[in-house]
Amino acid sequence: MKTFIAELKRRRVIRVAGAYAIVAFVIWQVAEIAFPALGFPDWTLAFIIVVTFLGFPIALVFAWAFEITPEGVRRTESVTKAADHSETKGRLVLMVAVAAAVALALSATWLVLRDISPTHSPEGKWIAVLPFTNMSAEPESEYFSDGITDDIITHLSKIADLDVISRTTVMRYKDTELSLRAIGEELGVATILEGGIRRVGDRVRINAQLIDAQTDAHLWAETYDRELTDIFAIQTDVAERIADALEATLTADEKARIERAPTEDLEAYDLYLRGRYFLNQRGEGIRQALTYFERALERDPDYARAHAGVADCFSLLGFYHYLRPKEAFPEARAAALRALELDGGLDEAHTSLAYVKAFFDWDALGAAAEVERALELHPNSPQALHWYAATLNMLEQPDEAVAQVERAVLIDPLSVMEAAGYAWTLINARRYAEARTRLQRAIELDPGFALAHWLLGEAHAYDSRIADSLSHYQRAVDLSDRYPWFVSSLGYALARRGDGSGARAILAELTERSHQEYISPFFLAVVHLGLGDKDKALDLFEDAFEERSPLLTGSHIGPFYDELRSEPRFMALVERIGLAAQASTE
Repeated sequence: MKTFIAELKRRRVIRVAGAYAIVAFVIWQVAEIAFPALGFPDWTLAFIIVVTFLGFPIALVFAWAFEITPEGVRRTESVTKAADHSETKGRLVLMVAVAAAVALALSATWLVLRDISPTHSPEGKWIAVLPFTNMSAEPESEYFSDGITDDIITHLSKIADLDVISRTTVMRYKDTELSLRAIGEELGVATILEGGIRRVGDRVRINAQLIDAQTDAHLWAETYDRELTDIFAIQTDVAERIADALEATLTADEKARIERAPTEDLEAYDLYLRGRYFLNQRGEGIRQALTYFERALERDPDYARAHAGVADCFSLLGFYHYLRPKEAFPEARAAALRALELDGGLDEAHTSLAYVKAFFDWDALGAAAEVERALELHPNSPQALHWYAATLNMLEQPDEAVAQVERAVLIDPLSVMEAAGYAWTLINARRYAEARTRLQRAIELDPGFALAHWLLGEAHAYDSRIADSLSHYQRAVDLSDRYPWFVSSLGYALARRGDGSGARAILAELTERSHQEYISPFFLAVVHLGLGDKDKALDLFEDAFEERSPLLTGSHIGPFYDELRSEPRFMALVERIGLAAQASTE
């Protein structure tokens, strides 16, 4: 044994092993800090560790078999023990060990970067429709130009052979001074449509240009100067001319859907555009949007898209608990069904009905079928992809859910809502570090986006980082004017941090507020669970069940509920909800 150890020392195997281990450890520490900040997936750190482990025996074999000398690499057997270059050779061997570890790590990183590079380049049939400029004398006509932009995007998105950047992202380029080339590079698109709209009385003038984002060459241009009654024909013509310019296949079914006028009442259309404008603002804009959609339906009761708009408003009011779920979702269902009765090929109505089936009926299989139909009709709909991911989560298919939101983010890369949806899906998949990275990017886009701060708190709390979650929950509470859902999460985190008095103060606040506004029993349950009062929490979760709270849809999969899975009462509640049983049939 002594002879063997002496031989290991002579061949400097032990020294190489020590040097390799130290360098590998340093690489791991750097990767652990840097990779999340650079947006690398969770698996990349494990990949680096595995690669450096695999390189360890290779380095030892190399050290045993070879010696680095001033004359070059030579087999150890041919190197005499009396050589007087021992110190030089030792340093050279150590340098080789370090170089081997670093080379392996760099090779692994290159493979990682190659795999997570942008999923599409500015080639092919990717297109962005920039916000059309409002050239009218009235600034309040902004909603009209935005609405026309939105409708053109919708028309183009229904062509399966085109990939269209979503409205939320392109609206960030409103009044931008960036060149088309720069915008094309940022979005990864080959072509850009831009234009302007002037509305004067009953006439509208629209100019549009389709431009190669890399060369600035005009691929197509047209000016339309017509009566306002021709607005739908103009939108159809623009979509068809772009498809022709990009040599995109336009099926007969797609052509028929694009050419179908949504309403014959221009006043109803104007009210609908105002509704969509406010719905995109979220928050208090939801109620304003609902008012405009309902006014549009007073003008034209058969306006299918306005019925779908009503459905979306009620669904959001129910999901975020601005209204009791039992008040909001039945209204949403009726509106979605009426929209489909009027137009069975309306993709947004299928998406609206999917929302109700998932979050109120707790019918994930039915919801998945509806949203799959919506995606057949509108392959580029981020909203449909987003809700498809939600239903796949309910069906315990987290990897497929992540794939769907990745597609949504590809179409709508600058949308903070899609970034939040992506992070929410990653949290449900228990990929917390990735979620935190995504949320930091969303906050960079919109520092005042309360939902992103709340989700960042969730991504810390579920990852055993309660102390880190507190500041993010508090920020979400401050930004949202003490929205009850976010307040309850802050109470939970305070309790888990050991601040029982702070948590009970929040419980008292929510209880007091429940006398003036609707406070879901779910929110009270969250704080009681944080305080360790499981029996009271379960009482309130059962009350939330009776109210059909959409937040119970994660009870069979969500990390928040992990500590309750050993409780018979909770598991009985999960069974009554029925989503776990649906997941087992998939």
